[in-house]
Amino acid sequence: MKNNRALRVLFTYNSLFLFSASLLGPLYAIFVKNIGGGVLLISISSAVFYLSSTLFLFFVSRWGDKLREKEYLLIASYLVRAIGYFGFLFVDGALLLIIIQAIFGLGDALGTPTFGAIFSKHTDRQEEVLEYSDWSVIANIVMALGTIIGGFMVATFGFVFLFMVMGGLCILSALGIYLTPRKVL
Repeated sequence: MKNNRALRVLFTYNSLFLFSASLLGPLYAIFVKNIGGGVLLISISSAVFYLSSTLFLFFVSRWGDKLREKEYLLIASYLVRAIGYFGFLFVDGALLLIIIQAIFGLGDALGTPTFGAIFSKHTDRQEEVLEYSDWSVIANIVMALGTIIGGFMVATFGFVFLFMVMGGLCILSALGIYLTPRKVL
């Protein structure tokens, strides 16, 4: 990966997104409790995320490979997720929380397979396991740091600040991919 510019760019901006996503991490349960929800709402809203992601994956799988520049799907996924994080600012009950989780399902369906497709396109055939391992190491470290820093942010500044940072980082991820020359990715 040292000489693989495409993977360095992809890792950089997806790490920024993963950092953003992990800021909320286990604090999601506390957020749901703060809006009056409990264990059942946490479970239902999480299920809505997985089910909506599955539904949207069906559509993404039908037309995603027809796009010549798949980077735009990745950009869209970051922007959809930013909308979700900013949407958390307005959540005051179960219905809006569930809608936001469906939005995250769309973001996941747009981004997860697209990241994998772009990643696999740029792997060095003699270092595939190494490059996938590099990504796993980077992702795990970034998410561990994000979880700790997210806890610090909420304890110090509250959820509003956290959601603003999360949405902003997703926008930076989208801009980074957008501004990267297409010949690189």
